Amino acid sequence: MAKGKKNNKVLEMEESHCIGCGICFSVCPINAKLEKKDEFDPDDENLAIRVVNGKALINEETCIVCGTCTKHCPIGVLSVKKLESAEA
Repeated sequence: MAKGKKNNKVLEMEESHCIGCGICFSVCPINAKLEKKDEFDPDDENLAIRVVNGKALINEETCIVCGTCTKHCPIGVLSVKKLESAEA
């Protein structure tokens, strides 16, 4: 299960169910900021979420766990969970 962690929350994804549609990539606010650069690369490893080999890949360093992608995923494979204080 892929994860991104921030602010006592974690973005989880059930990778085996991801269809690689890229909607998460296109609605991500972090990705939107990076897309404004002159030399935008959709394979940039600094993107918060990108599609690699037909599956979404979360970058836990840049993902802010805002949950925007979870609201738009047509399959529902992405979810935001609140971490217990011991895990945070």
